[in-house]
Amino acid sequence: MSRSELSAALAEAAATPDEFPEARFDGRGIVICAGGPRLFTCAWICIGRLRQLGCTLPIEVWFLGSQEMSMPMRGLLTDLGVDMVDAFEVARRHRVRRLGGWELKPYALRHSRFREVLLLDADNVPVRDPSDLFDHAAFRTTGALFWPDLLRLSRSNPIWRLAGLEPRDCPSFESGQLLLDKSRCWRALGLAHWMNQRSDEFYRLLHGDKDTFLIAWLMLAQPHHLVAHPPKQLEATLCQRDPSSGAVLFQHRNGAKWVLQGENPVIEGFRFEAECFALLAALGERWDGNVFHPPARSAAAIAIERELAQTRRFLYVRVTSDERSIELLPDHRLGGAPGESFYWHVAEDAAGPAVVLSGNGAIHTRLRRASDGTWRGKLLHPPYSPTALLQGEPIADPRPAAAVIATGSLDELLERTLAHYEMLPGDGETLRDFAGFLRTLATLDPSARERLDAIAGNAASPGRARLLQVAFDGWSAPSDGPAGHGIAPGHGWNRHAFPLGGYDPAL
Repeated sequence: MSRSELSAALAEAAATPDEFPEARFDGRGIVICAGGPRLFTCAWICIGRLRQLGCTLPIEVWFLGSQEMSMPMRGLLTDLGVDMVDAFEVARRHRVRRLGGWELKPYALRHSRFREVLLLDADNVPVRDPSDLFDHAAFRTTGALFWPDLLRLSRSNPIWRLAGLEPRDCPSFESGQLLLDKSRCWRALGLAHWMNQRSDEFYRLLHGDKDTFLIAWLMLAQPHHLVAHPPKQLEATLCQRDPSSGAVLFQHRNGAKWVLQGENPVIEGFRFEAECFALLAALGERWDGNVFHPPARSAAAIAIERELAQTRRFLYVRVTSDERSIELLPDHRLGGAPGESFYWHVAEDAAGPAVVLSGNGAIHTRLRRASDGTWRGKLLHPPYSPTALLQGEPIADPRPAAAVIATGSLDELLERTLAHYEMLPGDGETLRDFAGFLRTLATLDPSARERLDAIAGNAASPGRARLLQVAFDGWSAPSDGPAGHGIAPGHGWNRHAFPLGGYDPAL
């Protein structure tokens, strides 16, 4: 399109009536465009800080389809009280020619459910709760509050003639934050959106979306307030100020976006940086930085997933390694204390359905449902130990065995150990681990064998007694070893004592 044709089309768009749809919008809120792993990381910190600062405004996070936002990512933000909006779904009802990073911002403003809306870039970190901006006198008077950029539009820029405006030298708008009452500036917002829909033409003259707001507001003589205080510069960060006091209000980290895995520079003068790093660390415990989608599954596998998600709480045991409480959440996240895994789903192969735990691009374990209903498997990486998902609440004392040993409470440790192994598969490897643990325990405390003998003789617990008996059968008999140990040096596990079919916990 020639410049003259583009100028005529812009003038026609500015003259086209565009009535505000009163019934569609209501209330106040914040809109953040944050698709993809890097902007998602930034949004997590921005929203986390808003909530820490006491901001209770509803928040919408807009993104472009499933390639930018997976169910686990959506679930993480939902936990912060955020509503997720897929712009591609909105575009089914409100047609659009072009949607990219910058083009999404005016589209999200126009179609968010809010009547009064604060747009924040994902990499923007507020210093205090910005909710009071909605009641600022300048906003109440004009219905539009903008902040100045360091860049300026010069008199020589062709945009002035193309838009039919008197050439001038003026500061650009900085759209890392802006506040609009859509009921009062609907036509101007629509014109800015129209220009962004032709970004291939206008971005040659303007730096992205920000000056489309400036040109649209000037063309329609739309009232607005430009904050008089100039921005403050930090390294890779542009700080915008409170419209009244001039104190720093927003820290737009546009040159140093947060990354989940990698180096984040420490910026001198950046406020609440320690809190931001803490939020980043918390995200790293919940998410691996990937846009994870479970593979295609059958209806039967999805039904099993629903069943497991309804149960939700499990004890995840890695035999001889650790155990932790986890939650199988409906959005395929692993909640609780998942450790190396972040996601779960049910897969199917020739052997039937399996619960798959994965993270960081790798599958860590596959567990299949045994006849007793327990899901059992093994780690797919060293030490290849057996794993199990045990339904229900975890054992009361979550401390590791070493911590219990340190307390000197042998009875407590024995009870915890027996409860643990009663719920695990009775194969030879598991029982070897169990007997080895008992042998080590008896070395540490000579009274252990006597107490175990007493438990084994308890007719009220036949399953537990049978478990101990099988372990004792493979435990070398005491001989004349070092005094007080009760275990002969050089004597150890008798690998022939356990048939691989082994112990049946139902006995």
